[in-house]
Amino acid sequence: MRDLRQLVSEQLLPRVERPSQYIGLETNARCNDVHSAEVTVGLGFPDTYTIGISHLGSQVLYQMLNETPGIACDRLYCPQIDAESVMHHHDIPLFGWESRCAARDFDLIGFSLAYELCATNVLTMLDLAGIPLHATDRSEQDPLVIAGDAMADTPEPIAEFIDLFIVGDGEEPLAELVELLRRAKHSGARREEILLEAARTIRSVYVPRFYQPHYDADGKLAAFEPTRDDVPTVIHRASLGDLAQSPAILAPLVPICEGVHERVMIEIMRGCPNACRFCQAGSTRLPVRTRSVTEILRIAREAIAATGYREISLLSLSTSDYPHLGELIDKLNAEFSPYHVSISLPSLRVDTQLSQLPKLTSSVRKGGLTIAAEAGTERLRKAIRKRISEDDMLRGVRAGWEAGWRRVKVYFMAGLPGETDEDIDAIFELSRRLSQTAKEVTSHPGAILANVSWLVPKPHTPMQWEPMRDAEYFFSVRRRLRELSRRSAVQFKFHRIERSILECVLVRGDRRMHRAIEAAWKNGARMDAWNEHFDSAKWDAAFEQAGIDPAWCAHREIPTDELTPWSHIKGPHDTQFLLAERRRMQEVLQGGD
Repeated sequence: MRDLRQLVSEQLLPRVERPSQYIGLETNARCNDVHSAEVTVGLGFPDTYTIGISHLGSQVLYQMLNETPGIACDRLYCPQIDAESVMHHHDIPLFGWESRCAARDFDLIGFSLAYELCATNVLTMLDLAGIPLHATDRSEQDPLVIAGDAMADTPEPIAEFIDLFIVGDGEEPLAELVELLRRAKHSGARREEILLEAARTIRSVYVPRFYQPHYDADGKLAAFEPTRDDVPTVIHRASLGDLAQSPAILAPLVPICEGVHERVMIEIMRGCPNACRFCQAGSTRLPVRTRSVTEILRIAREAIAATGYREISLLSLSTSDYPHLGELIDKLNAEFSPYHVSISLPSLRVDTQLSQLPKLTSSVRKGGLTIAAEAGTERLRKAIRKRISEDDMLRGVRAGWEAGWRRVKVYFMAGLPGETDEDIDAIFELSRRLSQTAKEVTSHPGAILANVSWLVPKPHTPMQWEPMRDAEYFFSVRRRLRELSRRSAVQFKFHRIERSILECVLVRGDRRMHRAIEAAWKNGARMDAWNEHFDSAKWDAAFEQAGIDPAWCAHREIPTDELTPWSHIKGPHDTQFLLAERRRMQEVLQGGD
C-alpha cells in the first residue's frame, strides 16, 4: 500500500485552512496495521472531518471492524474545497486518516450515506482516490465501493457509482461481507464473482449491476428486473435482533480539532414506536430495540473516562419513548452530577411525559430544550400521527422554564398535505403561546426558536405518493411567518428552500438521476449540505444538461399504481399498509376521526 505520509505532511498540511482536520492522531484511534491485515477497509464519510468524526454509526462500524482479527479499518473524509484543490495540484490521492495509505489501495471503500446532499461529495472522494466514478469502469485493481445508511433505502439515484449497497442495519451484513472478501482473496476470486456471491448469499445486499430498469414512452419506470435468475427480486432491510449486538463505543474518537458534537453519544434505543406518517426513519428502522439501563451506565462510565467529555447524549429517534427513561436519568444524574457531567436529551416526544423531563434533569446544566411539534394545529398533527396536544406542550414547556431551561427550540414542518393559511398562522400562534408560559414563571416571555423545515415526502412512508409544494408556496410561508413574528419573542429559522426541493428530487429519482448528479459535480457542486457552498444554479444547469425535469420528480403526485424506483427495497411495511395509512390521513384531513 502506498504510504503518503511525507506527501501529506509536506505538500498538503502547510497549504490548507485548519490543517488539524487532516492530521489524524485522535485520542482513541485504533486502526489495525493495514500492511499485515488480510482485509483492509476504508470507511468513508462523504462530508467534512468535523461532521464525520461525530457520526456515531461510522464509529460503531470502525470499532467493530478493528476488533475483528485480520481486519484493518481506517477512516476517510471528504476534504474541504481548499484541500481538494491542493490535492489535485500536488497529485495527493485521498488517504486513510491514520495509516496515511492511499484509499485506492484498500480492498474495500465503504460510504455512510446519511443524507442525499452528500452525493456529489462521494464523487469528489472517488475522484481524489483515483477510482473510476462508474462501477462498470472499475478494474480488478480497484477496491469494492459499497454504501449504506439512509440513502441505501433509495439507492437508484447513485446506483451507477456504487458496486454494492447494504440496506438497513449494517453491523451483521458488513461483517458477512468482510468475511466473504477474506475468503475471496485467499481463493483468488475475481471482482464479478465476489459481487455475485454477495448478492446471492447476503440477504440485505443489493448489487445494482445485476438489475435493469425499463422505462415506458412517457419516461415512467415500467419494470425493474434482475438480469440473473440467481439473485433476489427484492432486497430486505437488515434488522439487528438485539441492540446489545451493536458494539458499545467505550472509547469514542476524540478529534484534534473541534467536531460538531463534543460529547459522549450513546444509542439507547433503535427504532421508534410512534409511526409518524412523514418519517422515513420511523417507518424503516423497526422493530424497536433497547439497551438496558445497566449497559448504558457502563458505556457512559467508560466513555467519560476515555474522553474527558462533560456531556452525555442519549440518542434514539424518540428518546422519551425509552421505557426506563426515568430510572436511567436518575442513575446517570446520581453518578455524574458530582463531576459536572450533563445529560442531553436531543429527541423528545412532546406529550404529558415532557412535563416530567425537566425535573428528571434538574441537577445538570441547562441549555436549550428541544421539542418537535411538527404542525401548528391539532388537525394536522392528528393527520400525520403526531400524538400530542397543545395543552401537553404548554404544560411541558412551562415545566421547563420552572426547572431552569433558558430557551426552547421547536421544530415545525410546512407543506403538509391539506395545509391551509390558518395552519401556517397557527405555527406562530403556538410558538407565541409557548413563549408566554414563561411569564407565569419569570414575568417575561421566554425565548422560542421556531425551526421550520419544508416537507419532503419520503419513500417508504404513507406520504411517498404526495407532491412536494413548489418553491413559491414555501417562500410565501416564510414571508408570512417573518411578518407575524416581528416584535415578538419568537425567532424563526428556515431551511434553505432550494436545497429541500433538491433533496426531494434526489430521494425520489430513478437510476437516470446519476446523470444530473455527475453533471452538477462537474459544474462544481460541492458540500451541498452547507449554506456557504450550496449553489442551486449549478444544479439547475445539471438537470438541463441531463435532460431531467426536477419538477416532475418533486412536485407531481405519484399514482399509487405506478412502479417506484425504490419498490425493490423492502422494509417492515408493505405497500398495502402504507396505502391504508395514507387513506387514514386523508380521512382526518376531510374531517373524519
